[in-house]
Amino acid sequence: METYLIVRLHGLIQHLLRKEDYEWLLKGRSLRDLPEYSHIENEDSLEEVLNKIDNVLMKRLNFLADLQSKFSPFITAFSDRLEIENIKVRLRQFHGRQDKKSIYTQYAHFTSPDELMEIDNEEKLWTLLQNTPYHTVAPTEEILKGSLEFKEAYLDSCYYAYIRSVIPKNERKELGELLDLEGLITSIYWMLVFNEDKMIKLIEERLHGFKPSFIKVKEFNLKNVYNLLKVDWNLADKLVKQGEISKLMKKLKKAHLELVREKAERKSLSSLFLYYYLLLIKYERDNLHKIVLSRVIGLKREKIKQTLLFLF
Repeated sequence: METYLIVRLHGLIQHLLRKEDYEWLLKGRSLRDLPEYSHIENEDSLEEVLNKIDNVLMKRLNFLADLQSKFSPFITAFSDRLEIENIKVRLRQFHGRQDKKSIYTQYAHFTSPDELMEIDNEEKLWTLLQNTPYHTVAPTEEILKGSLEFKEAYLDSCYYAYIRSVIPKNERKELGELLDLEGLITSIYWMLVFNEDKMIKLIEERLHGFKPSFIKVKEFNLKNVYNLLKVDWNLADKLVKQGEISKLMKKLKKAHLELVREKAERKSLSSLFLYYYLLLIKYERDNLHKIVLSRVIGLKREKIKQTLLFLF
């Protein structure tokens, strides 16, 4: 079943959007002109459009998980990053940092959007999460005292520990290394939010999920992480000093995706190709969200293009 799944991916990847598709959309073409998104109507509300984009991603994910291969738990764990997004939305609402009318992705595994919206205070949210892999290290009382930024970083840390734990045993080294790198990219963002020394201390004390499990790092710091991703330190430092954090994160994610592609193409019938495909379909969904939302606020074409992440 595993070989069948990977072979199917080689066909499915041909249906993903390419650079020219994004160019057409940026020039004003409708999403419904794309075969995979032809069910989107011009009259749909913003929420309906975003939900229909999400549904394409979830249909792709569910198809793979339903094949019942040894990769199914990993595929489900990858899908659960949509649930983490929803939890963060609710968390920001409790902190007054996100509109109460924010749109949730209609994805549910350990908790549903409806369940999240019914919770009326933050303590109940963390109590609910105690029964999930997203809250496994610190006691709720301690988490409640932290800043919103710490809480979001904590969710990310628990998530990476969780997804690494479901990698099939005989796939752990190479796939684990790539997941370590993905987690390190997220940790870089939080290093820039908190400052490097504070983040390193938090990783030692509570944010253990950011610690690489399969990559050997002599010293955990920004420079070494940039080196692992083959990103120039001087360029990265320049972007930070200019306040271009979004550009830096895009550069890091693209470097990671290129590395995943390189390894997946060398081992095209392995779990590395599965991980590559999963990243591609998630980035496609994120790109389309950015295009749709940017159109609403009237962002110029070139500005939108700078936010998109694609390889071909």
